[in-house]
Formats: sequence, C-alpha cells, structure tokens
Amino acid sequence: MRLASLLLALQLGATLALHQLAVVPRAPQPCGARAAVQMSVGGRREALQAAAAAALCVAVGQPQAAEASGGATAGKYTTIPIAKRRYFGRVRQGVYEFISMEAPIKAGDPKNAIIAGFFSQSMLVKKEKKKANCVAAPGFLGGGDECVSAEKTSSRWEDLQLAMYLLGNAFRMDSGKPPEKVKQVKQAKLFFAEVEKLKKASAAGNAKEAALRYALAKEALDVYLNDVELPPTDSGEYSGAADTSVPSLCQGSFCI
Repeated sequence: MRLASLLLALQLGATLALHQLAVVPRAPQPCGARAAVQMSVGGRREALQAAAAAALCVAVGQPQAAEASGGATAGKYTTIPIAKRRYFGRVRQGVYEFISMEAPIKAGDPKNAIIAGFFSQSMLVKKEKKKANCVAAPGFLGGGDECVSAEKTSSRWEDLQLAMYLLGNAFRMDSGKPPEKVKQVKQAKLFFAEVEKLKKASAAGNAKEAALRYALAKEALDVYLNDVELPPTDSGEYSGAADTSVPSLCQGSFCI
C-alpha cells in the first residue's frame, strides 16, 4: 500500500514538473553559453557541433544587433560624402578662376587674358603615352599613331561644368528621379547658360553684355553653392587656388 502511494506521488510530481516546463518560457541562452554547454559534455563530435551552432547563432540568431548597426559602411561611404570628396576641390578651383574674371570684366576688358584663360583648352587631362605591348601595323617602324594614346586637354570652364553637374546630381534624394529634375542640377544649368552668354560677349568684345552676364552667372552660382553645402562667392573661401586632388577615404584597412 505504501509502495503504491509512493509511486503515485512520484508520478504526480513528474507530471507537474513537465507541465511547468511546457508553460513557462525559457530565457534565450546566449550563443557562447550554448556552445560552452555543448562542449562541456566532451568529445570531438560534440565540439564540432558546438562550433557550428555558435557560427549559426552569430549569422542568424542575433538579427537585432545586425539591424541596429546599419551595415559595416552605413553613413561612411554614402553618395553625398563621396561626391564632396571627389568634386569639392574641382568646384572650388573653378569658382576661384571664375571670380578672378570679375576685375577685368568690371574694368571693361572682356578680352583680358584671365577671361580667355578660363575658356581656353589649357588643362592637360591626359598625357600622350605609348601603349604597352603594342605592335605597329606593317609599314610602320617603331610603332605608329595606333601605338600612342593621344594627349587630351580641357578648359577650366569645361571641368567646372562637369564637376558641378556630378556634385549636384549626388544630392538626388529619389533614385528614380532623372538628373534633369534634381534641384542642384537645374541650378547648375542656369549658371552654365549665363556663362556661355558671357563667353560669347567676351569673344565679341561686348563689355556691357559681358558685365551683365557675369552678374547673372554669379547670382546663379551662389544659389547652387548654397544647395551643395559650399560657401558663397563673397565668403573669402575662393581667394586662392584650391587643392583638386581627391583624398583617400578609409575605414580600417579599407580605402576608396
């Protein structure tokens, strides 16, 4: 009789314990703790299983931490910072040379060398270079023109247009919006149009028209500079030549 009662009590106790385990949620065990428990039982097979479990836990078991980080490069290499690093120097140099034209234009000298230099093909973009492992066609000794890459030049005006366009387009907030709809690009184009008219007036020696177009171009340029986070033309920031080199941007050992 006593034995039967004891067995019944043990059965009821086990049932109650199982019921508690079923309804009381267990706190999630950290990856490291789970791996340690598995490795504590010993054996090579158990150790391999523990390592695999830890790796899986890191990959998929901690989504909140991964989402919070925003990714390894979040906020570091986004479009606008990259565009600023690449084009700020070129835009600054172009604005510096554009402002340099103001004195001769106000003096009524639209054909001044400073103005002509701004529009002339005086910038060396690419040096003439002999192509490696180039074999000349029959009839050419030592390699003909096809073995030499031609020298390329540009003007400060052309370079400023390109840099302003690319910098302005980087401020596009909607990836589906075409560049022509971006506010900064439209502002840049207003500036381009006035400078082209200035160029024609200067070539024709029309001092009055050149002065008018310069004033309108400068006004349009200040609007653009404000919206690409650069100082205005009268800030004193463009009193000297700018550094047009592109600085490296690094995070740890990764640089672009």
